[in-house]
Amino acid sequence: MKIAILYRKILEGFLCHKKPMSPRNSDKNKDVIKELEKTISPILVVNNSSLKPYVELFEYAPENIYQQPLGSLVGFFEVKEFSDESAYVVNFLTSVLKKEYYINPKRPVTESLDSALHKVNIALSELAKHGNVEWLGKINAAICVLEKNNAHFSVSGDAKIFLYRNQSLSEISEDLASDSLEPHPLKTFVNVSSGRLEKNDRMLITSADIFHILPIIEIKKNFQRFEGDKFVQFLKTALSNQIEMIASVVVEMSEVIPIAATKALPRKKSSKAVNAFSQQSFASAKDTETLAQEQENELEMTILPADAEQEYTDEKTGHIYVQGEVNENNENANPQMNLYWDMIKEKISQGSYLTKNEIRKRFSLYKKQLAKKKELRRIEKEKQQLLAAEEAKRLEEERVLQEIQHEQQIAEEQQLAKLHLEEENQRQQENLAQENILAKAEVTKKKTAAKIKVTNIDAEESESEPTADSQLSFKEKLRLARLEQQGNAVIDLKNKTTKETETFEEEIIIQPEIQFETVETISKTTKFKALALENIKKILPLSKKLIAHTKIWLSKIGAIAKNRSHVAKPNKLANIITPHFSKIGKLFSHFSGKQKLFILFALALIFIAPLFIVRFLNRPKAPTIVELQDVPLTQIGALASDKNIDFNTQVQTILSNSNIVTALIANNNPTVVTKNSVIVLQNNQPKEFPIPTDSGAAVSATYMKDLSLVLIFTDSNKILSFSPISEKFASNNIDLSNISSGSPIGTYLTYLYMLDQKNNQIYRFPRADGGFGEKTSWLKDSTSLTNVSEITIDDNIYAISDNKILKFFKGKAVDFSLESSTTPINFDKIYTTPDLQNFYALDTQNSRLVSYSKDGNIIKQYHNEALKDVISLTVDEQNKLAYIATSTGLISLSIQ
Repeated sequence: MKIAILYRKILEGFLCHKKPMSPRNSDKNKDVIKELEKTISPILVVNNSSLKPYVELFEYAPENIYQQPLGSLVGFFEVKEFSDESAYVVNFLTSVLKKEYYINPKRPVTESLDSALHKVNIALSELAKHGNVEWLGKINAAICVLEKNNAHFSVSGDAKIFLYRNQSLSEISEDLASDSLEPHPLKTFVNVSSGRLEKNDRMLITSADIFHILPIIEIKKNFQRFEGDKFVQFLKTALSNQIEMIASVVVEMSEVIPIAATKALPRKKSSKAVNAFSQQSFASAKDTETLAQEQENELEMTILPADAEQEYTDEKTGHIYVQGEVNENNENANPQMNLYWDMIKEKISQGSYLTKNEIRKRFSLYKKQLAKKKELRRIEKEKQQLLAAEEAKRLEEERVLQEIQHEQQIAEEQQLAKLHLEEENQRQQENLAQENILAKAEVTKKKTAAKIKVTNIDAEESESEPTADSQLSFKEKLRLARLEQQGNAVIDLKNKTTKETETFEEEIIIQPEIQFETVETISKTTKFKALALENIKKILPLSKKLIAHTKIWLSKIGAIAKNRSHVAKPNKLANIITPHFSKIGKLFSHFSGKQKLFILFALALIFIAPLFIVRFLNRPKAPTIVELQDVPLTQIGALASDKNIDFNTQVQTILSNSNIVTALIANNNPTVVTKNSVIVLQNNQPKEFPIPTDSGAAVSATYMKDLSLVLIFTDSNKILSFSPISEKFASNNIDLSNISSGSPIGTYLTYLYMLDQKNNQIYRFPRADGGFGEKTSWLKDSTSLTNVSEITIDDNIYAISDNKILKFFKGKAVDFSLESSTTPINFDKIYTTPDLQNFYALDTQNSRLVSYSKDGNIIKQYHNEALKDVISLTVDEQNKLAYIATSTGLISLSIQ
C-alpha cells in the first residue's frame, strides 16, 4: 500500500501542523498535546429498503484496553450496482476491514491501516476471480481512523472527506482515489493520508451524491450557521428529503471540559439579631424581587432567539428545514435528564435499526442457504437420475453385446458345420473319382489282355494254314502281311496318340508342376508358358506323324519277323520290341533325303527340345537388384549438435478429439476449447460444457486470469466468456465492427487485446459492465502486422511475423532477438504469461520445443516426433508440463 502524505497550506496546519518552539514544561505546550474529545455522528439514509444490501456505514471502537492505541475506525462502503451478485458485498468488505485492522494491537496505526486496506483489495480480487465483477468501478468508500488527535484516511471512487477549520472548508481527500481509467480490484485503495486535528475542527465524510442538493458553498454556509447537533439534524433532514441512498459521518473535535468540584461556603453569622420589621428587611425583599424579575427577562431574551432559529427556508431550494424543537412545558426540567432521554431514544432507534438489519441479513442468509440446499438436492437428484440412466444404458449395452456374441457364436458353429459338410462331400467325390480311375484302368487292362489274346489266336491260325499261304509266293505273302499290319498299326496309333495328347495337355494346362513365388517370376513364367504351349501345339502334329511312322515301321518289322519260320515263338515278342539297328539303318537308307531330314528334325525335337525346356525352367533365379535412394540424415542426427537438446522427452496422450481450436491453463487446470464445447480436465478427467448454439462456433480463445474467465472468439464475431468456477457461459457486449473473426487475441490483467492485420493495429478493450468498453488503438507506430499469425502477452506483446518474433512495449516495437541454434528454428507457435519465467517456441518442422529465458537465451530444447501436427501451445511451469493441441487430440510433454 502506497502511503502518500499530502501537504496542504490551505488546511492551515492540519497536515504536519507546525508551531513555534516553546519550552518543554510550559503550560502552553501541555495544552497542545492534550487529547481532544471526538464526537462521531453517523448519518445513514436509505429511503428504499431494497437498497440496504448495497450500503454499509460503520463505526468501530476498541473493544478492550489492548486495542485502545488503534483508536476508532469509521467510514462507509457503497456499491452503485444493484444486481443480486453485488448485494451484501459491502457487508463482506466491512467485516474484512475490521478483522484485519484490530487483529494485531501491537502494530502501529499506519501499518494496521495499510494491512487492512490491502486485505480489502485482495478480497475484491478474490470476488473478481469467482466471476463476480459487476461491481467493478462502482464502489465508493471512505475509511478513517481517529486515534488521539490524529486522523488517517483513504478513499475510493467518489467518496469525499471535508475539513472545516477557522471558518474555511477544504476537501482533504483530493487526489487520494485511484486515477486509473480502467478499474482494477487491487487498485481500489492506493493512497493514505494522515494529519493532526485541532480544537473545534469538524470533518464531514460523505460521497459525491451530496452535491446534488448541497454544493460546497452551501455546505460551508451551513457549517458556519449550525454547530454540534444542529448541523447533524440539518444534514439528516436535507439528505432524507432529497436523496434515496447515502451514507455520511460527521466528526467534531472539542476540548474536554473538566467538571469543577463546588465547595460549600461557610455560613456567616450575623453579629447582631435581625429585626424582621425593620426597613432593611423590606429593602432586601424588594431587591430580591427586582433580581428575580431581571433574571426572568434575561431568560425570555435568551429563549426568543432560539425560537427564531427553530426553522428556516432555504432560498435556493425553497425547502423548510427544522432544526429542533424547544419543549416549553419542560422549561423547568433538568437539562441533564433531557440529555439522557435523548441518548436513550437514540440508542433505542439504533438498536431497533440494527436489530431489523440483523434480522433481515439473517433472513436473507437463511433464504440463500435454503435455496442452496434445494439446488444441492436438485443436483444430487439429477446426478442420481443420471447414474441410474447410465447404469440402465450399461446394462442394455451388456445385453446387446451378449446377444451379438451369441449370434456370432451360432454363426461360427453353422460355418464350421458347413465346412465339415463340404469337406465330407469333397472326400466322397475324391473317393468316387479314384474308384472311377481304378475301374477305367481295370477295363483298359482287360482290353489289352483281350487284344494280346486275339493276336496270339491269329498267329496260331496263320500257322495252322500253311497250305494256303504256301501256295502264294514269298513276295505276295510279304506284301499282304505288310498291308494288314499297316492297317492295324494306323488304327492303334490314332487312338493312342489322341489319348496321350489329351493327357499331356491336361498335365501342362490344368496341373502345372512348377510353382512360382514372386510376382516378377510369375509374370515371366506366364509369358513363357504361353509361348511353350504355342510351340507345343505346333510341334504336336509333327510328333503325331513321327510316332505314326515309327509304329508303321515297327509293324513292318514285326510282320517280317512273324513270317520267319526259323524264329522260335517265345522270342517273337522280344524280337518285335527289341530294336534292330541294322535293319533300321537299312530302312533309313531307303528313305529320300527329304524324309531323312524330317525324321532327324523330329528326333531332335523329341529328345533335345525337352532338355532345353527343363533347363530353362530349373535355371537359378536372377538376384533382384533394388535401387535404394539416398536416405537423408534423421532429425536426431541433424539436431545432435544443437545446444542443450533432450531426445528422451516423455509424451502422454490426454484427450482424443479432432475439433480442437486451442488449449489453455484455466484455474490451474488444462482446458480445451473445441469448435462446439469447452472441456475442463481435472485430474485428467474431462468434463465437457457445450457452447450455446446461438453463439456460433469457436475460432480462437484466451484466458483472463485476473477474472478467471475463458474468452471465446466465435465465427459470428462474438465474444463469449466461460467461468471454470461457476461453469457457466455468458455473452459479452463488445464492438467488433471492421474486425475479422480470425484475428489473434490475448489478455493482460482485465484488458482484451486484439490484433487486426487488415487495419494494421492492435486494439485494447477495457473490462466494463456486461462485457467490454470502447476499443482504443494501442499500437503507436507503423510496424507492419500483415503477416502476423499469433500473439502472446506478458508485460509485452510478442507476435510471429514471417518466421520472426516481434516485441511491443507500451504501443511501440522494441528490439528483441532470440539466440540462434545450429539448426535454424522455425517459429510456428509461441507462449508466455506474466507468471512464467521463460519464453517458449515450438518448431514443428524439427519436432522440438525450445525454452528461452526472457532475455532471449536458449535454456533447453525438447525433441519428440509427436510435435509435428500442432494447433496450439500452452505451458504449466508449476507442474513441469507443456500441453500441445494437435489435429487428433491433446498431448502433454514433460519439461523437466
